[in-house]
Amino acid sequence: MPLVSVRIGHGHKQTPRFPAVVDSGSPWCLFKSDVASYLGIDWQNGIEESIGGITQTTPEPVYFHKVKIYVEADWIIEVMAGFCKKLAVTGILGRNGFFDSFHVQFDHSTKPPEFEITRIERVQ
Repeated sequence: MPLVSVRIGHGHKQTPRFPAVVDSGSPWCLFKSDVASYLGIDWQNGIEESIGGITQTTPEPVYFHKVKIYVEADWIIEVMAGFCKKLAVTGILGRNGFFDSFHVQFDHSTKPPEFEITRIERVQ
């Protein structure tokens, strides 16, 4: 699995670093509800959606909040991330928020497969 080391921040608090899965199949950046609780976010008081497939059971509610994601050592992005109680992993970096901020290149010709991320620089 392609993993990237991240921290999540909200207000003046940040999580310790943890591995998050880079997942082009996920429309959103998603994290376990424990991450939101650690940051002091009332996670069930966010914008509600429903997800399936990446949870451990049938479709589950996911609640969205604006957070900062600290990617590796150098990059910070602000995203609307979803929080879910039964997410199968601690974090997923999806298309909205992550893939629109980074070029992601997968190379499955090597053993083990490799991937590389590069920040997209936008002129404002």
